[in-house]
Amino acid sequence: MKRILNLGWIALLAPLIAYGAIAPRTVLLETFTNVSCSGCAPANLVTGQYIDATSRDRVVNVQYHVNWPHPADPYYLADPVDITGRTMYYTIGNAPDLITDGANTPAPGIYAALADAVETRCNDVATVRMDATLQIVGLDAVIDVNLDAVGPVAAGDPRLRVALVEEYDEIIPAPGSNGETEFHWTVRRMLPDHDGTAVTLSEGDTPSFQFTTTLDPAWADSDLHAVVWLQDDATREILQSTTTAQPAAYAAAFYAERFGAVMAPGLIGRLDSWIENTGTQPDTYDFVMTAALPASWSVSACAGTLCYPPWITTFSVTLLPGESILIAIDVIPDTMAEGGTINMTATSQGDAGLMLSRDFAALAPGSDVLFVDADGGYPYETYFTDALTAAGATHQTWDRAALGHLTAADLAGFGAVVWNADLITPALTEDDRTALTGYLAVQGDLLLSGQDIAFDLDDAASPNSTPGTREWYEHSTGSSFGADDSHDTSLTGVAGDPIGNGLLFNIAGGSGANNQGYPDVLTPAANARTVLEYAPGQPAAVRYLLNGAHVVTLGFGFEGIDTAAHRSSFLTAVLAWFAIDTPSSVDDLPGAARIIGTPSAHPNPFNPSTTLSFTVSGAGSVPVTVDVFDLSGRLVRRLLDASVPAGDHTARWDGRDDDGSSVPSGVYLARVRAGDDLLAAKLLLAK
Repeated sequence: MKRILNLGWIALLAPLIAYGAIAPRTVLLETFTNVSCSGCAPANLVTGQYIDATSRDRVVNVQYHVNWPHPADPYYLADPVDITGRTMYYTIGNAPDLITDGANTPAPGIYAALADAVETRCNDVATVRMDATLQIVGLDAVIDVNLDAVGPVAAGDPRLRVALVEEYDEIIPAPGSNGETEFHWTVRRMLPDHDGTAVTLSEGDTPSFQFTTTLDPAWADSDLHAVVWLQDDATREILQSTTTAQPAAYAAAFYAERFGAVMAPGLIGRLDSWIENTGTQPDTYDFVMTAALPASWSVSACAGTLCYPPWITTFSVTLLPGESILIAIDVIPDTMAEGGTINMTATSQGDAGLMLSRDFAALAPGSDVLFVDADGGYPYETYFTDALTAAGATHQTWDRAALGHLTAADLAGFGAVVWNADLITPALTEDDRTALTGYLAVQGDLLLSGQDIAFDLDDAASPNSTPGTREWYEHSTGSSFGADDSHDTSLTGVAGDPIGNGLLFNIAGGSGANNQGYPDVLTPAANARTVLEYAPGQPAAVRYLLNGAHVVTLGFGFEGIDTAAHRSSFLTAVLAWFAIDTPSSVDDLPGAARIIGTPSAHPNPFNPSTTLSFTVSGAGSVPVTVDVFDLSGRLVRRLLDASVPAGDHTARWDGRDDDGSSVPSGVYLARVRAGDDLLAAKLLLAK
């Protein structure tokens, strides 16, 4: 693909990445129901079955009874203010409805969909721990809540909410027309109210809160519990939740920040996870590790500080209640552009039915393209991978929902990234944007696909749009949000455009996904170009050159293109444009400044200094800058900014930043710019 990515020495990359502290997540399901809602009874039955089958450290439930279709629902009448407040908070217009950790998904009444939604959310670990106790003396109730921010808390408006719920209640005869007589996890009162309590929380903070109330004698019984959650009102995301209900005797959480990594051949790459005893009894967990990796790769496991040789694939750990231990998988890739999976399964000795299984992925860099499947689990990945194969591009896949977030270092091992974020909100998380910023800073190439990305990030009407997301989208893609729905599914390539010229296809019908309900209209910046149009003057795709990185942004989902041939033709044209070092709309002028070959550094790895060598051509003096960036895209040091004659040149870096401070060990990017030409070299500082 593109000449700037010279991966010949990538085995030098250090794969061990330090992450902040994390905690297992307890997912909150908020149910909106009514005693006369025809679909509520079966939906509540499914939710109840799932809650009963799942430990309370993993998922908790709160049920709000709305006042339609039966305005005299007795549970609504018991607390109309709080229930109405939560209904309006989520703009609930139908019953039944189900909210999973602040997101209106999945459709209620489908067990498999509910299990998948909770599993996906549990894989997204928390940075806040929470515990709560409920003490009832007579009719006086006291709820104590303790928070522990074990990592950075990314929240714009965090609020703590407390709901007193009755785990089980029975009314005979049925109070409504749907026949329900048994009701579970029903809200009785919220403390102090549905608005909750404002919280200021930063990493390392451990605030405590106390809530008191006087109970109604009608429901002051032994199955009254508190459900507590911390919610970011800026995004509605629930950051953590818990309940005072008694946990199971044998329960465990098996979690990780990420379940995959891109690993450098020849070095040990580590996949870290933790198992935590969340039950009330001590327990021993029997682990079995199985791997599906290239034959020449090596894999081994560690439990805490004890690491086993590769031939030991079964081991056990014993934990007290509340105790956790690191479970690590060490992988040494021996080839490029390959990958595989490792399964780690833990079975409780205290309860043989308690089995926790996790799949981890290890990828080696070097493929032309990394396909990032970030659409939240929709089955559209083959539309992309089949087109990549037809275009002759080698590729690997990263499943964002299963493996977790990517880093700039993961992306840097691939010449291009094809990122699918169709039908998912938020379209790109803060982690996603950080990784892509770092990748584009080292001149990686990006195809960004999804019909609502522009709306989600760049329209002030979107609940996920902030000044930060709008600045990122417009800076990184060279486009901005134009309109939320093109009302047109026929696309035409712009005549003369290096990508769009001669293309004509639909994003409805045929063998496409037929899922394009609201394709965005884009507005290209002055230095970007329209690739495809719905109708004349209605851009559907934009290409943009960002400091040497090629970016193609779609206002629609690639999977919607109507035929395999059209998908292949379009993707082939995109990849061909990625291989060009300057915009094809501008011809190289005779004598224009150019960089000959690829810059190289010696020694590399280095400590304390290295010398970067490069060759430039051009007529007369050539303006050259040499900058060093870290993998987040931050400028660390400017080594050269001068006009130099054509020929061979060097720039020395002493491992210090512009302030003269020594920088830590790690991978850095040296970027050489000669006129409009840019190339980069990777540097490894190993102290």
